[in-house]
Amino acid sequence: MTETADIVVVGGGSIGASVALHLAERKAGKIILLERRELASGASGKGIGIIRTHYTHPVLAELAQQSLRTFHEFKERFGGHESGFNPCGYFVLVPESETETLERIVTMHQRMGINVSLVDPKAVQALVPQLAVDDVAAVAHEPDSGYGSPPQTTLALARRAAELGVELCTQTPVLEIKLDLEGRVQGVSTPAGDIVTRTVVDCVGPWAKKFTEHLGLEFPVKPVVEHVVVVERPTAFAQHHPVISDLVNLAYSRSDPDQPYTRIGNSNPKYHQQFALEDADEFQGQIFPEICENLYKKLGQRCPSFQQAPIVETYSGIWGVTPDYQPILDHLDHVPGLYCAVGFSGHGYKLSPVVGDLMSRFILGERDGQVAQLRLFRFGRFKENDLIKAPLSYAQAGGLR
Repeated sequence: MTETADIVVVGGGSIGASVALHLAERKAGKIILLERRELASGASGKGIGIIRTHYTHPVLAELAQQSLRTFHEFKERFGGHESGFNPCGYFVLVPESETETLERIVTMHQRMGINVSLVDPKAVQALVPQLAVDDVAAVAHEPDSGYGSPPQTTLALARRAAELGVELCTQTPVLEIKLDLEGRVQGVSTPAGDIVTRTVVDCVGPWAKKFTEHLGLEFPVKPVVEHVVVVERPTAFAQHHPVISDLVNLAYSRSDPDQPYTRIGNSNPKYHQQFALEDADEFQGQIFPEICENLYKKLGQRCPSFQQAPIVETYSGIWGVTPDYQPILDHLDHVPGLYCAVGFSGHGYKLSPVVGDLMSRFILGERDGQVAQLRLFRFGRFKENDLIKAPLSYAQAGGLR
């Protein structure tokens, strides 16, 4: 069976669903979204879902700010569908050595109109009495930030896209991107048959390197296993708490909305090489006990009442990480008709609303000032040895912030 489409989006995570939806909103023609498994079964399936604007690069901060606004308006913006967003607030804790960096970042963000302020560590402790703050020198507070549900958001975006006419095809892997004699995209091959199209959008996340190997394209996206430890809060600490980005211990945590649980994840890039995979298909939910024990210990250091708290669950997800921890948002000049939005290095979920908007405009030929920002994330920067560098940087957390 051979179908035709104006645009084929490949990858059913939050990025692919957002791109497809925004294309449909702009009446871009017949759009088909292909997912090799089920929606939100890759990187969007297991993330903690932190939504923040705290970035050391101003462009990332601006994009995150735009996405945060969309999450606040999500239900109204996307046809009544819910994202699971909880604006519980977000705190960044830093040691003495990072105080100046934090202060400069907060100043930069305030000039951009981001709602953030410096607060005294004791004020944070007053809000969350279980926190130990003796080793915390400075704190930034984003009252509008929080966390959401990546799977719920992905499904919401996809369902809204379907309402606007997007054809959603799960259990439909792309076997090959087909090119014509001039090297231009002319379609994709799937087990169900070919789809003729002149435009393919690659949103396959950690599978980016493998997905385009047959075209001779080398995407520098490394699949990395990331871990989450879920702990039951003590009875005396039953209330929900804000998101804590602990740059002293290089970990982050959030509470659950409907259970007395806290989830903690890793902010230390040194583990990424250790937990990297050659092929994203190698990911089978494997757990590395060392990092789980390390995360549990860090949670106990920050919240001493957790030191004997029971572990409810440990699980892992997968990221696609680039050398500079920034995404690749571009069209591929040597394969006309092929676009990509991959390599988000853990930032994808929180940026998905704005990336879907900007990529859809880029694909449809718009080149205004906002769309022009995408040049920063061009594919060619790796061969040009022009990696993205923030004007400010934390010594240990690196590109993760």
